[in-house]
Amino acid sequence: MHTESGSKPSPVDPDFVRSRLARAFRGTLVWYGFLALPLFLIMVFVAYPTAIAFRDSFFTETPQGPEFAGLYHFGRLFSSGVFWGALGNTILLGVAFLGLTIPLATIFASMLNRLRRGSTPLKVIYFLPQLTSSVAVAIMFNYVFQPDWGLLNGTLRSLGVEQVPLWLSDPRLSLGGSRAAVTLLAVWAGLGYFIIIILAGLQSIPNDLYDAAAIDGASPVQAWWYVTLPSLRPTFVFLLITGSIDALSRFGDLWTLGGPGGAPARSLQSVVMFMFQAGFESNDYSLAAATAVVFFVIVLAITLVAFRGFLRSEFRAIK
Repeated sequence: MHTESGSKPSPVDPDFVRSRLARAFRGTLVWYGFLALPLFLIMVFVAYPTAIAFRDSFFTETPQGPEFAGLYHFGRLFSSGVFWGALGNTILLGVAFLGLTIPLATIFASMLNRLRRGSTPLKVIYFLPQLTSSVAVAIMFNYVFQPDWGLLNGTLRSLGVEQVPLWLSDPRLSLGGSRAAVTLLAVWAGLGYFIIIILAGLQSIPNDLYDAAAIDGASPVQAWWYVTLPSLRPTFVFLLITGSIDALSRFGDLWTLGGPGGAPARSLQSVVMFMFQAGFESNDYSLAAATAVVFFVIVLAITLVAFRGFLRSEFRAIK
């Protein structure tokens, strides 16, 4: 079918279809060009090391070369009391960190969201610890939590408290022990990031929902409970996943405060510290690779469970 001069080409015109397809193809190439560098970096620094770790976990290095060992290194790992202690510390510190940080960040973000003026300087102040090196933060908190001459216990003694906590010298599971001290450190350092993310989620909630709640006679507390918190569910899922990964991979601050062994009495040793010691201090790369595989599976399981719970709740809400 031919078109008259000056008239709009017919959609079935082959030349018109080819030009549209060529234009769409060029647009697709542009987007793939933007994705090429990130995908390359992910393949080089994430996918390739992960594949190498999976391979090394099933092999043993010998003078003759790698020798297949099956599940031998995983058996060594799961029979190690040090590994189970490090895994227990990691999970405990992660649960304590998320259990404190998410509620506190939600409260502070809700307060910031209601401020008309002066919220920007507060956002900057809250976020500053996130920009500080974890090692520098650990060194600062080491001066705070020293039992004999630390700033915190010195303040408590000046207030008349005689039995002060031992903090970093106490391996027991208590509110004044080493695990409590590093949990307070993690909450102080990570609170600002959680506040900013939750604040962004709060500002994305449509005002129509609050107007509808007010028409139904809901009080501000009821609106916060029945409108704000359910609307923040995707934000909480995101923070749960990223916070879990961050808590499981803690290394710098714990190493600075507890040394290679996670002193006192391995109470501060994490899975990543165990992995580092196995690979770079004991030169047992196969055991370190097996630890990395288990770490990967744990992170993947947490991510899948969180997403599945979120999707299930969303489908239930739709029904």
